Amino acid sequence: MKPNVVLYGTGRFNQLLLSSLITLDLPIGMAVMDSGDVAADQLYADTQVAAEGCTNLNVKIATQTDLVTADAIIFGDIAPMEAGTERDDALSVVMPRLRNFIREAMAQGFKGKMIVASQYDDLLTYFAQKFSGVGVSNCIGVGTLAHTTILNNTLARTFNVPLDSLHAYVVGIANDHLIAWSRSTVGPAPVLSLMANEDIDFDAAELGEIEQQLNATAISTNDALRAQSVIKILNGIFFDRPFIGSLTNLLTITEERVTPLSTPVRVNAAGVSKLVDVSYSDLEQRQLDEIGSQVRDTTLAIEKGSLEEDDDEDEH
Repeated sequence: MKPNVVLYGTGRFNQLLLSSLITLDLPIGMAVMDSGDVAADQLYADTQVAAEGCTNLNVKIATQTDLVTADAIIFGDIAPMEAGTERDDALSVVMPRLRNFIREAMAQGFKGKMIVASQYDDLLTYFAQKFSGVGVSNCIGVGTLAHTTILNNTLARTFNVPLDSLHAYVVGIANDHLIAWSRSTVGPAPVLSLMANEDIDFDAAELGEIEQQLNATAISTNDALRAQSVIKILNGIFFDRPFIGSLTNLLTITEERVTPLSTPVRVNAAGVSKLVDVSYSDLEQRQLDEIGSQVRDTTLAIEKGSLEEDDDEDEH
């Protein structure tokens, strides 16, 4: 059965995701609801024409009633993200729009999954679930999936091995992450153990270069990479292509509150689920705990009204 999906967002990400879907011709009923000020029927006219050449994909401009039958909502960039914009300034615009849209979706009877592909997806995944009340397994952010993909591609080239022989993950959040080297393997061998193999040209310097590449590259702001991540999630949820990937999820719970972190989870028709608790090295665990603590502090500050003044200005 063809899933019905609503895409809510604006800007280049929407266009790139739709172009990718048209190229792949996935069997999806896609309804686009642009969060900007431009009339959607004008903005997506060329896209709708291009979709007419698809056998399986349908693209239309969304109405409120599409939220009733939607199996999933994809949240793109809800407001334009100008380079150099401070996080809180961006969120002060995005958060009220997110809350109001979700309020309308739930009022229409939406019962599907939420896929958050925007920048700051960790925070928006947390609040999308909080505003909607959907189960935590049904609220997913793209997290560090693109970072992990680039890491695995780099390791495959470095060791000259096929991708399916690698298991390596980037964890944390898109803007603050670390490579879980202690859990990374090439075939049966831990990556770190290969540094001691004289027959393999891999040492601490190359390991550091890989880390620098992931830190220096603006992956979380790259629209094409986020679109690729969404397509992989759609395939896992709707088209029987389950996978284990590093995605923002709400399965990490402390004594006080849920923490949105990107960690390895299983993705399938049921949404996201944890297979086992992953054990990291002591240093990696301390770094991940620090990231989690900062994310919790931020979500708590927002809940206490740190964006309230700007929030009120946006709604008037």
